[in-house]
Amino acid sequence: MAYPVQLLTNIADCEAVLTANEAELRELQVREAVLDLRDDKTSATATNTAAELLSLDASIALLTPMIPTLPAGSKIRHTNELALRQATRRREDLNTAQPTRGPVAALIQALDLRQVQVQIAEIQQCIAEVKAHRESL
Repeated sequence: MAYPVQLLTNIADCEAVLTANEAELRELQVREAVLDLRDDKTSATATNTAAELLSLDASIALLTPMIPTLPAGSKIRHTNELALRQATRRREDLNTAQPTRGPVAALIQALDLRQVQVQIAEIQQCIAEVKAHRESL
């Protein structure tokens, strides 16, 4: 859908619209760069978190039935109990952080980035139409 550039009846109006659009475009381009970086980081974090959770679940599943079979008070039992507590605590921490580090956060970050990209494309289209109209005045 074309912008109603015919409403701009003189070059001054066109320049005012172009100035406003170009300022907003610069701001959105900076925001796009920031969101792009965050998108990369959030996606990587979500992937790493999911992999770490799988590894922790495997460790916990291995250690839980093994510990009762080890001699009470032995160094090996103590070491494995400590490893189980650490793995369990780390899993709890990662699960608690899922809203900011997990797949939902990564998807929302990607959506934010794409929304800004659409806005940039629309402003660029508006600028092009205003420039073309300005040339016809």
